Amino acid sequence: MYKIIIDANVWIKYARIKDIAPLVNRFVIYNFLPVINNYLLSKVFDALLENDWMKERAASNVIHFIRKISFSKGKSCVWNKPRSER
Repeated sequence: MYKIIIDANVWIKYARIKDIAPLVNRFVIYNFLPVINNYLLSKVFDALLENDWMKERAASNVIHFIRKISFSKGKSCVWNKPRSER
């Protein structure tokens, strides 16, 4: 398996149309394992709610599904830390 980072906007695009299957199919075909973190998931969740694309329960289900098919990597990203803390 190859680890891959998928931008939050891609997750949001597929979640918004309520069909992540095409994205998941690509993961299977190319043997990819998406790497996620809580920051990315919070961005996806917030976008779905703030734009009224989903209710809270449906957005929570999407986040739960993303967690099930992904590898979770820590709480924060290296690129979110100030240079002095890297």
